[in-house]
This record gives sequence, structure tokens and C-alpha cells, in this order.
Amino acid sequence: MSRTGLIVTTIVIILIIAGVAAYYAYKGGGKTTTTAPTTPTGAQTTTAATTSPVTSPLTTTTSPAATTTMTSPITTTTVISGTAQGLPKEIPIGLAIAVSGGYAVDGPRRLKGALLAIEEMNQLLEKAGAPFRFKPIHEDTKANPQEAVNVIKRFISQGIQVIIGPLSTSETAAVMPIVNKAHVVVISPSSTGKAAAFPNDYVFRMPPPDTAQGPALARLIHQLGYTKLVIIARNDDYGRGLATLVKDTFQKLGGKVSMILYHPEKPDLSQEVNSLATEVSKFGADKHTAVLIIAFDNDGRQILEKASQIDVLGKVQWFGPDSMARKTFLESPKIAEFLAKVHILITSPAIPKNPVTKHFEEAYQKKYGEKPTPYAYYAYDAAWLAMLSVLVAGKYDGQAIKTVLPVVAFHFMGATGHKMLDKNGDAAIADYAISTVVKTPSGYAFKQIGVLKGSTGKVEWIKS
Repeated sequence: MSRTGLIVTTIVIILIIAGVAAYYAYKGGGKTTTTAPTTPTGAQTTTAATTSPVTSPLTTTTSPAATTTMTSPITTTTVISGTAQGLPKEIPIGLAIAVSGGYAVDGPRRLKGALLAIEEMNQLLEKAGAPFRFKPIHEDTKANPQEAVNVIKRFISQGIQVIIGPLSTSETAAVMPIVNKAHVVVISPSSTGKAAAFPNDYVFRMPPPDTAQGPALARLIHQLGYTKLVIIARNDDYGRGLATLVKDTFQKLGGKVSMILYHPEKPDLSQEVNSLATEVSKFGADKHTAVLIIAFDNDGRQILEKASQIDVLGKVQWFGPDSMARKTFLESPKIAEFLAKVHILITSPAIPKNPVTKHFEEAYQKKYGEKPTPYAYYAYDAAWLAMLSVLVAGKYDGQAIKTVLPVVAFHFMGATGHKMLDKNGDAAIADYAISTVVKTPSGYAFKQIGVLKGSTGKVEWIKS
């Protein structure tokens, strides 16, 4: 091994030993402190209501995902130098990422985030004199659960032990039984639905789950003075699951809810939009009535295009989750104008500002000539976490990778912040950026106007 490789290896081992020691000290009751994620924009903020101090996320309810009994991944063999047993010269990383169907617009950007991470890791391995490299293998799941199953089965037949993707909850839930049986690790960069939230499985998810966002979104709507809510949502694991979470919390707060579920592949959603208008009229198009839309690109465009033509739907406040923060909706001037008119407020997992975030944004912009979209950040982190877990495991084996991944995540600071996992293997720390649509000299754009703090339920509004 070269002198550079030896130095890098030594540093990596020291860092991992320190990290694992801290992890087990924490698990054993040792005290650990942390700071809350910073406001995404770094802009000066003001609090809408008196806020209580942010509590530490290091509690028994947000501990790393439970797995089989862990032993220290550190052995006398080195990690990065390639002398760890079982690491082939070419280490496959499956990329089960949709770039067509419902993810035709944003899917390619998420794929780019993962590919950038793999490229950077391989550059590091080359500098370290390591004899192996990671090899990305991509297949388009077409945003279809059955196609995702087919892709995962092909990956497993090729011996792939760790996979980035699928993107949606429907796809992720569909492949879960297969990867659990085959002992292959899946890390989704964007699945958030409740249908894929289970403990002690082989599925890990980078963004905060809807079990956190649903109640948070409901509380935000209610805090802003809305007591009547009409929800129009995709009738799939993601849309139906998130809508139900919002509905349950909103009703517990004393609000009234009407819910419309639609089949996202239906070619014409005029009837559903007319039903939406009817329900809004029943509640009364006043300052206490709001609409929540949960949609993807194609179905979302249909709904918003029709809604912009119905007078009563332009008289109430609209809300949406992160699936509505897509550039697709701003490509149509008519839709963009409507979203600005109804002052839509969108909650998305907040991207904290740290050195890794800045590095990723600059590297992505330089390589691809565009700014990354929110879930490209998560795909980047998913790939880095997958590769680091392979290196720490010291062998290309799904069971070993699953065992060490929560430990690595616990000590991993990525482009989306600290990646500590909860009991289901999902992101444990959840703050949400609040964005709206504004008109600028160059056209309509999304603008962040606040942060919903997951630990307190309070909103910090950004001064304009």
C-alpha cells in the first residue's frame, strides 16, 4: 500500500473506532449532546409564537434502528486499503431509480445525486491506493411497483447486496418482502410513506417519514387558523397514507375534514376536481377553509390546470407536501399563477446548511449545470452511506452491511444533515422548510419563507 493509502487508512480507522465507541457509550446510557439542525437558508428568522427550547433528538424514541446484536466492525484488517476480507475489486451499487413515469422530471436528478457520490468515493479510493472501486448499475423502475420488484429481483440475481432506491413508497413497500428474504439492503432516497415503516428490516430511508410530516402539516394548517380542510390525494401508499395522517391529527385538533382520493393513472381527473370544488363550497370558501393537495407531476398538473378554471378553488388557501415542490408545476404559466394566487404553502424536509451541503451544491452545479432538487441531496447521502457501510463491514454482504449501517448513520453528517435513524430505519430528525410560489423578474419560483421545527411544532418565519 502507498504511503498516502496508509495515512488515509489510519485516519479512517481512528475515526471509526472513536465513532463506534461513542455510539456504544450512547446506547449504554452515556451522555451525548447535539445541536438542532440550522435554519436552511441561514437567514435571520423570527418566531411566530413563543417557542420552547429545542430538545435533544438523542432520546430512546429516536435511537438508531434496531438490528441484530452488533459487534464492533473494527478488526485488525484495514478498511479503505482493500485488505478487508470479502471486498471485490469491483463493488456493485444497484440504483433502482425511476427516470420515467411519475418521476420523469425529478428522477434523473436524484440519479445524478447518487452517481456524483459514487464518483467522489472512487476518486478518494484512487488517492488512497485502494485496489477496488464502486460500480453503479442503474435500472429504471418506471415508478411502478411491479417493475420495481422486477428490477430488484434482477439485481439480486446478479449478486448485488446494497441498492439505492426505489423512490416511491409504493415501490419500496412492494420490494420489502423480497429484500428481507434475500438479506439485501435497500436505501430509499425519497420514500416517506407509512406503508414502508417497519423495524428490523432491510429497508432504510433517508428523508423524514410521513409519520412525522403528516401530523406536523396538520398542526401547521390548524395553527394558521384553518378549521375546515378538503384533501385531494393520490390513492396510493404515499398519498393515501399521508392524507390519513393529516386527517387524523387535524380532526383531533377539532377541525373538519373532507377527503377525495383519486387514481393517479386516470387519464381525466375533471370529476375529482369538480368534487373538490363541491366540498369547498359545502364548507364555505372563507378564511377558515383550506385545500391540501398531494400529487406528483402528471396528475398534479391535471388537477391544478382544472382547478385554475374554477372560481371557488381560487378563493381559499392551498397547502401541499414536498411532492408539490417540483419545477414541473412552474413550467406552466397558468398553473404557476394559480399557485401564487392561492398562496400555496408547501412543507418539505429542510436541507440544513453545513459544509457538506455547500460542497454537494457546488459539485452538482459544476457537473450537471443546474441546481440540485431537494431529493437529489438525499440520493447523494444514500449513496455515501451505502458505500461507507460496505467499507466498515469489510465484506460485500447484505447482513453485515445492515448490521453496521445504523452505526455509520449515527455518526454521518451528510448534505441533508445528521442521518441518525429511528427504530424503523428512517431519518429520525425532522425539520420542514415552508415554501410558497412567488413571481420574480425571471418568472415564478419557489421561495422558502419559514421553518417548521419538528421538535417543538413551532414555526420560525424568515424575515423578507
